[in-house]
Amino acid sequence: MLAARLYGAEDLRIEEMPEPEAGPGEVKIRVAYAGICGTDVHEYFETPRATHEPNPLTGATLPQTLGHEFAGTVVSRGDGVDRVAPGDRVCVRPIRTCGVCPRCASGLSHLCTALAAIGVTSPGGGLAQYVLAPAGSVHLLPDGLSLEQGALVEPMAVALNAVERARVRAGGSALVTGAGAVGMGALFALRAHGVHDVVVVEPSPSRRAAARRHGARVLDPGADDVVERVMRHTRGRGVDTAIECAGRPEALDTAIRSVAARSPVVMVALYSGPVAIDASVVRLAELALLGCEAYPDGVFERVIEQMAAGHYPTDGWLDHIPLADARAGLHDVRDGRRLKVLVDIPVESGG
Repeated sequence: MLAARLYGAEDLRIEEMPEPEAGPGEVKIRVAYAGICGTDVHEYFETPRATHEPNPLTGATLPQTLGHEFAGTVVSRGDGVDRVAPGDRVCVRPIRTCGVCPRCASGLSHLCTALAAIGVTSPGGGLAQYVLAPAGSVHLLPDGLSLEQGALVEPMAVALNAVERARVRAGGSALVTGAGAVGMGALFALRAHGVHDVVVVEPSPSRRAAARRHGARVLDPGADDVVERVMRHTRGRGVDTAIECAGRPEALDTAIRSVAARSPVVMVALYSGPVAIDASVVRLAELALLGCEAYPDGVFERVIEQMAAGHYPTDGWLDHIPLADARAGLHDVRDGRRLKVLVDIPVESGG
């Protein structure tokens, strides 16, 4: 089968590898679509989290097949699997956890101290024609949801977790910094929660256009004084929450300065290094800076329910590319030329 395998920083190869077979408790999936996201960009352009030493939880090593956002059709299942059957359309919650650390034991398995993920630090990945997944991680797609939408459940779960962390009430207001896939997901999740006064800050004209198309007020940080505009819009109060999805220090500073007193700033983006903050602003307004990692149990299910209810439209912000163009897709996402890239996985190895 064909797979996109990461050998090291900026060394991604589309190559043939053996087709996996499902073992006990596993499901074999024929992948239809796999997304490229900010995590993949960090893995490719910086330092992969997989190494040449086996991962202590999963045993994965470089080369690592990329792709943790994917959907496809069940091909076969191993012994002991009865929750899905061949022909079922599914998406996969890719995180792998130890189940025994204090965080797992306290119901915070998504914060597992040994956290791994299919397509990052676990064997296999969605940028391949076939992938194996533990049966407990596989989610059925209801009738009416396409495989394209199924490939978006994982990044939308990241965004929904951020919005749920913010606990903003219906009728409130929010700022979203960065209109990549997670930023758009935050916009959709906020609106699904009754928050329609959403300001999105994004330097890319095409991404601003996508956010505007889906109901956001948009600001260009290169041309607008974002904090001044937000304060004018809210009559000096500030927004009820900010979701930081850009991964840039200046975006985090903008978020901190744009929220109302005692409001939360949720940090969902990945950063390339340490970020300095103006602690006096945080202290004087008694702000809450909240980290946000992956998604707790139940979030995938809620995304699928909200998606089936029409809260995650796909028009105007998705681009499809072939597997052979995966490297170019990583560059496009990093450089902001595309908002969300889905890789179409070929049916035949020569595709």
